[in-house]
Amino acid sequence: MELIRRYLWLVFLLLGMIGFLVVWFAIPREPEIEKLWHLYLKLASYGCILGFIAFFPNKLKYGYLLVYAPFIVFLGYLIPRVSFFGVTGNVIVTNFETVGEWYTLLYLLVVQMINFSVAFAYRMGGGTPGKTIKISLLATITLFSGFLDLAFYTINPVEIPEGGLIYAHHIIVFLGHAPSFNETIIFALCHIPLFLLVVFAPLDKWFERISKRVQSRGKKEAAPVITS
Repeated sequence: MELIRRYLWLVFLLLGMIGFLVVWFAIPREPEIEKLWHLYLKLASYGCILGFIAFFPNKLKYGYLLVYAPFIVFLGYLIPRVSFFGVTGNVIVTNFETVGEWYTLLYLLVVQMINFSVAFAYRMGGGTPGKTIKISLLATITLFSGFLDLAFYTINPVEIPEGGLIYAHHIIVFLGHAPSFNETIIFALCHIPLFLLVVFAPLDKWFERISKRVQSRGKKEAAPVITS
């Protein structure tokens, strides 16, 4: 039983990954369910991945960084691909009036709701306040670092805009001009120190000290005054 308890998560992971690969490469990406086994395989893969998450050993020193890890895939692949289909699907090209709504829904609501949902789930699972904040901050730093903008032109079949400029407004507001592809790379790399600063910042210790000071001050104020 001890062996099963220790490695059950790994079994689920392997089965889930095999199922995912079959679904990704062997099943047509269509909304219709052509064969019933397609549905069964998708549900089985989901169940295995969920089992991996549920039984994963969570007593690791820097385990909270694994909670951040999916954001790399999310911001480095999924969102750039969704953005690509939004652009090439004429959401922006032929219906420019809706671009603000499209941008708001995708980047300000979907991305941030996933950010907050992951952070809240970690906190509800027993995560400390400091590490909970770190998870959300690391995801936000990644989002605005230029990583996503670079990924858009790397994983999608599109060329860098004419003149080699990337019109990322969250970068333009800092540089004062549209950056080139190479400038965007440098801009992204400049976020590494900020990333590491967040990872190693002793937030929980700071919160603990602040809490003790507040409690100590509260006790002093509540102490009875003895007069002769």
